[in-house]
Amino acid sequence: MKISKYICMAMAGTLICSSTMLMGCKDDSKIPSEFFPNQYLEIVSAHEINISTDATFDIEVNGSSSWKIWSDASWCHFEQPYYGGKAVVTVEADANRGEEERSCYVKVAAFFKDKHVTDSVLVIQPVNKLPALEISPKEDKEIFYKGSTFVLDVVYNYGVDFQINYIAGGEDWITTEPATFIDSEQLVITNIGITVEPNMGDEDREAELVFVNKKDQSHGYSMRITQGHPVPAVTSFFDDFETASTTGKPYEKEGWTFQTNPGGTVLFKQFNNTRKAMLINGDLNANPKAVGYAIWPVFNMKDMQRKAVSYQWGAGNKNPALKGDAFELVASLDYEGDAFAATWTVVQDLTNKAETPGISLPNTLVEIDLSKTEFAHEPRVYLALRYTGGGHAYRFDNLKIGDVKE
Repeated sequence: MKISKYICMAMAGTLICSSTMLMGCKDDSKIPSEFFPNQYLEIVSAHEINISTDATFDIEVNGSSSWKIWSDASWCHFEQPYYGGKAVVTVEADANRGEEERSCYVKVAAFFKDKHVTDSVLVIQPVNKLPALEISPKEDKEIFYKGSTFVLDVVYNYGVDFQINYIAGGEDWITTEPATFIDSEQLVITNIGITVEPNMGDEDREAELVFVNKKDQSHGYSMRITQGHPVPAVTSFFDDFETASTTGKPYEKEGWTFQTNPGGTVLFKQFNNTRKAMLINGDLNANPKAVGYAIWPVFNMKDMQRKAVSYQWGAGNKNPALKGDAFELVASLDYEGDAFAATWTVVQDLTNKAETPGISLPNTLVEIDLSKTEFAHEPRVYLALRYTGGGHAYRFDNLKIGDVKE
């Protein structure tokens, strides 16, 4: 039985149309409404609120999808702008310390496929005349023994009772500018400079700054200030490196502080190969070149009788010092624990300038006169060895600084 080609074409067209409907290609307007979710956004809480002097207020919103909340008022703050579904948003409000009531709109909006839905809340905030006292930054301070000055921002009204309670280390080592605060019913935005004098004693110091609003004693703030004291300066230092037990491991001993950049590169090492000493060298492949400091205790060079540094050395390998390489004795008056933040002056260049160094044990004596340097009369000065570079190496022994007894 033959079927007309026209009947076949009609049947095929019907199948294609049915398939298209099943795949959702048909015009959405003819799909029953129950197949589309409800599109809504509403503020569940009141559309007008007076927040009085509250620091926060809540807005409850219900939406069928994600939505955004915001305000054009700079005194309203939101933890995040976007939410979804039903949520309660807590809004932080700055205190109104002006002279008249203020208001703003908090707005919400959802963006559906075919429409933009919005809603809003009118927020009214009266003038806040309650006692205020805000200090920033709100943190205790640790001050280096050399002293420091810092500034605190202060916001208050009515007046501030301010005092300094000295806890340890004597009194009158903190001064402020201003010493007192003016009284004013209006909000005052000001600052106070705190100066902590140098502590050259032999114990740490501690004090407490106390701020209290004159009209309301519950509005108060205290700050703890602690200040260390300097370690005693010495007039001598000696090391014969007899504690070295191997070769290549980091050298460690009381009185030495080692700092290297980049971190992880060991520049100051033990040496124990027929002679106990210190081996100083870097890595030719390091990029950038390593820089390291071997720092000794702080010296009282003013009272030092023998103002000199002496040591013995020998080349640790056959690598010459390349351009930019250096081995130096340096000094600093402002070193405070971070060698790379301090100012160092070269006292003497100790770099091995030989083009073809000959490896040897540390038998060559070097003596450095400190009496003619700018540091000769300083009561506190740091001395250090500074190594810069890669492969040039030094075997270092029998170090004597200052009044070492023979």
